[in-house]
Amino acid sequence: MISISHLTALDASPEDFIDAAAAAGFQGVGLRIQAPRHTPDRWPVAGDLARARSLRQRAADAGISVFEAEAFPIWPETEIADYLAGLQAASEMGATHLLVTAMDADEQRFIERCGLLCDHAARLGLTSVLEFMPFRSINTLGAAMRVQDAVGRSNLRLLVDTLHLMRSGGSAEDMANLPLERLGYIHLCDATATAQVDDLATEARTLRLYPGEGELPLLEILSSVPPHIDVSVEAPNARHAHLSASEQIGLAGRYTLALVAAAREAARRALS
Repeated sequence: MISISHLTALDASPEDFIDAAAAAGFQGVGLRIQAPRHTPDRWPVAGDLARARSLRQRAADAGISVFEAEAFPIWPETEIADYLAGLQAASEMGATHLLVTAMDADEQRFIERCGLLCDHAARLGLTSVLEFMPFRSINTLGAAMRVQDAVGRSNLRLLVDTLHLMRSGGSAEDMANLPLERLGYIHLCDATATAQVDDLATEARTLRLYPGEGELPLLEILSSVPPHIDVSVEAPNARHAHLSASEQIGLAGRYTLALVAAAREAARRALS
């Protein structure tokens, strides 16, 4: 699966995002259906099952599928019951993965609530994926592995974002050493070798580059995992704000598909 995540062009409605992703050659989409605090109007599909079913049909008509549903951050005050409508919407859309982030510095409390969320997700056939970020409490791949073990649910996998991996001190070698049963999929983007701003959250939300535009070792990272591992490009960049969402998604498609093809060709040659 080569997918594109909604943050790449968040101004596009879920409907428009599906249409543009299909036109750009992607096989799937990640949709933001549970609006987080910093973007409360992007996009509250949770609780609207009719719209969720319509999105599933729209994706099928376009020849793609809904791959990922977000965002499900767990804050200190989060009540998992408040996310049940979002889980149901994700299921109705046909999503297979649910993106979970840790916004609670109390690790034990997060572990308990993440486990409860995973239990509800499992009843709907959803795999939860835990994303680590260098500016959050679960800030490295190693920390995410520790929490994954503590949660102890078979439907909890890890989401490795290439920007977060590199900014947290990780490497392609770390990916090669990651047991595949731990990995859900990869969020793919490029960036400069070192951050150009002090605030890594700002970089992650507004300064990512399309795969192949920057200096991250993306070919090495992709070559370190089997070609069947799913990838989803997540590459918002404020310098593209003058372009329409459809144009941004089209650019992301050209860069992403070319890089993934190059990685798979390199892997094929290594085996021949």
